[in-house]
Amino acid sequence: MVIQVLLIATLLAALIMTWRRVRQGVLSRLAGFLWSALWVAGGIVVLQPEFASLLARFLGVGRGVDAVIYVAIVGLFYLVFRIFLKLDRLERDITAIVRKVSLEEAERLNKGQGKGDEPYEGNSQEGDAG
Repeated sequence: MVIQVLLIATLLAALIMTWRRVRQGVLSRLAGFLWSALWVAGGIVVLQPEFASLLARFLGVGRGVDAVIYVAIVGLFYLVFRIFLKLDRLERDITAIVRKVSLEEAERLNKGQGKGDEPYEGNSQEGDAG
């Protein structure tokens, strides 16, 4: 019984946080509905464990808890894969931005040297002894 209260409180907090993020524009409405469906399904399984047994029979698994674990593992693998794809895209975007800024900085410095200006010296300030 105590575990049910803790799990329902956690799922309710996740549901509230999901819709807060939708209102902030961080999550789309579709993503909000999908996450909400997951939180509500979790609540149903917590409050009515027989539902997990029905799912197990439908999937051909022996026990309800086994079905929940299998579905959770597959879901987690999918989420990890999505995170991997996003991280890979971010790395490529950062590389492209750094490459562009570096080339622009090199071009600016080359133009500056042709006019007799000093090249960029990093973080040193005028009047530094070092």
